Amino acid sequence: MKSLRNISGIYHLIRDQGVVLLLLFSISNEVFARPDAQTTHVSFVTTRTSESYRKVVAAVQAELPSNHYSFSMIHQSAIDDTDNALVAADIIVTVGAGAAAKVMSLNPAAQLITSLITDSAFSSLAEKHYGSTRAAFAAGVSVICLDQPVKRSIELAKALMPEARKAGLMLGPASFQRADIFSDQVKKAGMTSEIIKFTEADNPILAIEPVLKKSDIFIPVPDSRLINIATAKWILQLSYRYKVPVIAYSKAYINGGALAAIYSSPENVGRQTAELINNGDRIPSAGGSHRPAYYSVDFNRSVAAYLEIELKPKQFYLDWLRTE
Repeated sequence: MKSLRNISGIYHLIRDQGVVLLLLFSISNEVFARPDAQTTHVSFVTTRTSESYRKVVAAVQAELPSNHYSFSMIHQSAIDDTDNALVAADIIVTVGAGAAAKVMSLNPAAQLITSLITDSAFSSLAEKHYGSTRAAFAAGVSVICLDQPVKRSIELAKALMPEARKAGLMLGPASFQRADIFSDQVKKAGMTSEIIKFTEADNPILAIEPVLKKSDIFIPVPDSRLINIATAKWILQLSYRYKVPVIAYSKAYINGGALAAIYSSPENVGRQTAELINNGDRIPSAGGSHRPAYYSVDFNRSVAAYLEIELKPKQFYLDWLRTE
């Protein structure tokens, strides 16, 4: 089946001599019966029922051949500690951090792929439920991280402002150890770097303002949800005050006033998840971390006009990133 229709129902797939009967049931779960032993059954567990989560599921299904895979989908709230809903699954795909937390707490026997989750959120869950990320990988857990490589943001920044000489970067604790790597990447892009190391104990405006106001461009690096929320408001306000463009990591940042963002869309995540599933016969049974293979780029044209930055067509920047 190519995609989940966005309607209230459970789709129950029954195969009999090549005849497919589609039965519609109530909304609590969407379940497709496993047609035969030759078919790999993929069970999706979602954190929410909102559009972005369903887009990930739909994108995975669209990429996988329906004659080799069957699917089911369940919301995390429908699973309890004695639930058997996941027992029949060959592969479990969690969509969102909440679903990952719920399924990891159950330590399922099936191969587990966690998607639509940040690197820091996954690491925290792996340590809680398995003892370490290494132990989680050894147990067969894989993660497709949302976090785009910071190098891509740096390259996009230079494409948007070729004349930029100083890039400000804000790092949370999850990225402190990579500060030297980021500094080197900024240098290779023809700029010098000014790096803020921000913790939850710091005052956002006092930490951010001295660096942002003397930067030509500013790049916040995603960290924990608390740090992301605590700093975004101040970064955008100071960006507006000092007319310093922000290159961010989500569409929400663009809507709030960032000039541009490079991010993993639900379609990007779904495509990479499907590739990982489809390549399963050629990869080890042990899990691992998979950085984003695909990305999306977007811009706030009102902010560009305010900053007097002339934007080129989106394809120009996509081509630029592919060649860097």
